[in-house]
Amino acid sequence: MRTEETWEIPPLDDAPDIARPRVTGTGAALADPRHWPGIGVAVTGLAFAVLAAVFLTAGYPGLAIVGAVIAGAALIGGAVLLVLERRRRTDQGEAGIVPRLGLGGTQ
Repeated sequence: MRTEETWEIPPLDDAPDIARPRVTGTGAALADPRHWPGIGVAVTGLAFAVLAAVFLTAGYPGLAIVGAVIAGAALIGGAVLLVLERRRRTDQGEAGIVPRLGLGGTQ
């Protein structure tokens, strides 16, 4: 099906990635893709903490120390990323998430 009308680019004011409604609640942080880097680094830190515990119980104290240092750095780095993203969003007056994920807000 072809149309003879010209296509117009819609304004970006209501685009899902730009216009984010204010939504709070369970899963709001995970639904917002801007938090994913901080969450990913923190989960990596947890994985290294578990790995360090496994190395310690297996009798490799040197590897356990290395894993614990990496775990601590990743956990602190992830927490810093999450705090900085939240602070940036609060300073800009944003508090919402992507509406297409169905977590409320004005859609």
